[in-house]
Amino acid sequence: MTEFAEKAQARREAENTSGSRAKSKLPSDPPEQDVTTTVLAAWTSIALGLGGETAIDSAVRYGRHLDARMVLTLRSGQRVTFDRQGDIFEPRKLTQNVIAATGATIPHYQAADAQKIATALIRMSDLAAEDDDRAEAHDWADTFLAAANRNTIDVASFTSPEGRWEALTVLTNWKTPDDLPHWAEPAERAVIIRDGTGRRLVRVNDVGAHVRGQSGRPIPWPSLHSRMVEIGWEHRGQIQQRNPNGTGKLKARVFAIPADWDDQ
Repeated sequence: MTEFAEKAQARREAENTSGSRAKSKLPSDPPEQDVTTTVLAAWTSIALGLGGETAIDSAVRYGRHLDARMVLTLRSGQRVTFDRQGDIFEPRKLTQNVIAATGATIPHYQAADAQKIATALIRMSDLAAEDDDRAEAHDWADTFLAAANRNTIDVASFTSPEGRWEALTVLTNWKTPDDLPHWAEPAERAVIIRDGTGRRLVRVNDVGAHVRGQSGRPIPWPSLHSRMVEIGWEHRGQIQQRNPNGTGKLKARVFAIPADWDDQ
């Protein structure tokens, strides 16, 4: 290679390096692979505009899949929760969640920078037993069914058009019992439809309202669906049925609960 070519190549490499760094808004390159979690926590804190009592102290993720939860605990004890850890790879969701919880000032990161921050968070996180996350979801289910049990309505079957029409008629027309006070919990206002086999249907919206009340935080619908499925409920999506004896169609979004679920 001639001296001119060597200089030209060096110049191009320098331009590429400076261009890449100019586009990145990260405070520095991510820490090396063999650093401690303390170093990773310090770097991610700076990258996310956190310091002092709002600096990240630890992180826990409840499973390896993207729909698992991740919880960041700050030095103050405050928690920043990602109901779906896959969101930390998306710049807008990553920064919005931190800003909403802490009021931090964070640069407008692009996807490449967000991925580096997300990778650092994954590296520093303790992997909690997925049973911990399932235990919380199981508690949501248990408390929901206990509170709504008074509103159980029996139908003959979910397998026949007539039975589905009867079940959907109840689900779509259900009203809160008159004897309940206005401060009653969401689950106490919900309805359970049970067929002759013991299988039950409940409305997704009712479960979502109960979970928000129990956890004290919003939960995205995909996260709710995946967590209830993990403990044995079935997310049936939207079921519908035309009137087998006339005109019209009814539909509702439901979870189905197997007859033997309580014994699992």
